[in-house]
Amino acid sequence: MWFFARDPIRDFPFESVAPQEPPLQPGGPWQLHRGRRKATGEPVSLFVYDVKPNSEEHTQLAKAAFKHLKTLRHPNILSYIDGLETEKCLHVVTEPVVPLRAYLESRGETKGLSDLEISWGLHQIVKALSFLVNDCHLIHNNVCAAAVFVDRAGEWKLGGLDYMCSAVGDSAVPRKGVPELEKYDPPELTENSKALGEKWSADMWRLGCLIWEVFSGPLSRSSSLRSLGK
Repeated sequence: MWFFARDPIRDFPFESVAPQEPPLQPGGPWQLHRGRRKATGEPVSLFVYDVKPNSEEHTQLAKAAFKHLKTLRHPNILSYIDGLETEKCLHVVTEPVVPLRAYLESRGETKGLSDLEISWGLHQIVKALSFLVNDCHLIHNNVCAAAVFVDRAGEWKLGGLDYMCSAVGDSAVPRKGVPELEKYDPPELTENSKALGEKWSADMWRLGCLIWEVFSGPLSRSSSLRSLGK
């Protein structure tokens, strides 16, 4: 008698419709797809990570992000709906969202965002960070425009939870190994000196980088932060 293993991806109640453009942050492990629930056609976002050979470090980061997104519930953090984990891939289903950069570019083609809309969006991200550090004792460690998403109501949601770490004790900060993310590091880290102050201080620096990107576009290098014209 032959036994045929079921395909978990085939049985998963959600499917990809098309890749989301533009892609997420360079070097990041996830690919964002527009998706839908197979039974009803309800739109969702589908974050996909494909396990590649010799990628154990990235795979562990992706699994950590999966776990955090599944367990953290807050109005300003991406809303988890469902997920799938196999030896070959991770699929995370969330509310339908677009990357902040894509949202800003689409609005820029019309009338752009008002100062009130920008202030409200940034306020939502600050609330998410406050929840993480004050209620969950967690450091995000990856605040930048690529970690922020916007839902259909225009609400800003924090994602990018791959490098999160504990804010208490001497827990190690996950190594990123992605040169494109180094430009968001505060000076005390880039200068290889011992970081001073609270553990969450680096997230506040990165929040400043996010604010700069909202007004000035993608941050190409850390020295660009000196230009405050916008």
